[in-house]
Amino acid sequence: EICACLVGSEMCIRDSFYTILSSESSDSTAWIIQIELNPGHPVYQGHFPEHPVVPGVCLLQLIKECVEDIRQQKLQVAQVSSCKFLSAINPIVTPYISVALTFKETGEGILQLQAEGTVKEGIVKENIVKENSVKEYTIEENSVEENTVKSECFIKLKAALTPTV
Repeated sequence: EICACLVGSEMCIRDSFYTILSSESSDSTAWIIQIELNPGHPVYQGHFPEHPVVPGVCLLQLIKECVEDIRQQKLQVAQVSSCKFLSAINPIVTPYISVALTFKETGEGILQLQAEGTVKEGIVKENIVKENSVKEYTIEENSVEENTVKSECFIKLKAALTPTV
């Protein structure tokens, strides 16, 4: 329900769905945004109970809002030329993500955007799945293993944005 409301709307999901922790730029066209997701957000009750996944439309809205913050202007997505969701994000397991943004303005006022989201490096706790004697898979309680996560790309986006009229 919440994600359906985002499509084609002016709804801002910042502050309730995510928080920007930092925003850094080496020049005015390339930015790295560090973000913390809110795993308690109501959207996860529908995506999905006990196994939350960040909906793709929410990731697209999050990226658009980051660009709007940088540019200090309201934007709309005019075209998505390429969008690949490479892995699902569970906000409980990986609440910290990083988004690299590169954009340039064309002569027609169109902002060409490239975005790449990665899981922020850190410690992730995973349940260990073991096979029992009946060849059924079960998750054993109290079997938690810590693994160091390398940067893993979860979205690659190429889009054109235009100022909201």
